[in-house]
Amino acid sequence: MDLSELLREVLKNFSPYQPGEQPIGDGWIKLNTNENAYPPIPEVIEEIKNSINDKLRLYPDPLALEVRKAVLNQLLRDEDTLTNRNNVFIGNGADEIIEVIFKVFVDPGNEVVFFYPSYGMYKVLATLYNAKINEINLNDDFSIPDTAFSAKGKLLFINSPNNPNGKSIGNATILKLCSNFPGIVVVDEAYADFSEQTSLSLLKKVKNLIVVRTLSKGFSLASLRAGFALADASIIKEMNNVKLPFNTTYITQIAALACIKNRVKIFEQNKKIIEERNRLTQELNSFEGVSVLPSDANFILVKFNDKSKALKFLWDFKDKHKILVRHFSKPRLYPYIRITIGTEEQNNKLLDVFKLLAVKYL
Repeated sequence: MDLSELLREVLKNFSPYQPGEQPIGDGWIKLNTNENAYPPIPEVIEEIKNSINDKLRLYPDPLALEVRKAVLNQLLRDEDTLTNRNNVFIGNGADEIIEVIFKVFVDPGNEVVFFYPSYGMYKVLATLYNAKINEINLNDDFSIPDTAFSAKGKLLFINSPNNPNGKSIGNATILKLCSNFPGIVVVDEAYADFSEQTSLSLLKKVKNLIVVRTLSKGFSLASLRAGFALADASIIKEMNNVKLPFNTTYITQIAALACIKNRVKIFEQNKKIIEERNRLTQELNSFEGVSVLPSDANFILVKFNDKSKALKFLWDFKDKHKILVRHFSKPRLYPYIRITIGTEEQNNKLLDVFKLLAVKYL
């Protein structure tokens, strides 16, 4: 058997998504993959522990009805958005939801639009589904360029707040894109729990919008993979038709319900991350030759005037101080490192090491 003869043609030159490094061993300060700085609150942990029972032998609710109801009636009840449970899709994290959207809409050769630099999974999935890719460069300040308003295609992806820079896209811009684009606009709001900006209200104004959220970041559930999407009921129906059966586990659904029930306490905890984001931004901006881009997320993007310094900081952080931050060896991103906001203690350690390296390199 010659495996190369059996593989799909698209896989022969395929570049998979590269997740951030997962360190082995203890003692690391992990600020490279935008996880929440804090563990799930005790109330959520207790609910998860209590879910370990004889129900594990049974399949979970395939449509996660209770989670859908909780999303609308509790989590989003103060938002000016859609209110019917048929407007909610529950997925195995935002990544699965995004792939389900591809399953619904993309045939080989269909055009898919997204921006650069942004979240890498859009391009990975577009490649796997043999889409025609239209990757539009963001402006130098990471804003949406005017050329995007004339784009055509089946899907258009917007990451807001955008990864890797962390800035949200304004609703006026998103609404204009929805009005001009002939296909479906997907707003990936993975980091919206750290922002005051959301496009949820636009769902009542346009029919071609899907808003995707995750519980990985704001609710500290990255390992359990839970997310949801809001859209017109006709879109959600098709998404449920093509998703895998039992796509979210019983434990995941219990954890999601616990997070939503205890959301006030969780949001109070997240305020610490926002405060630390502001503090880190101010502290790092004080160094000569360094600037921090405005962020609405749980991370910041730090620019070095001399791009070679970014790698020196990256290597010394890791090799000498066991601190992991993220660098992207891609066009336009060479001068930057992305830093996830940690706890106050972790951030203090980062700043102490940054000061040492500044003396050495800046």
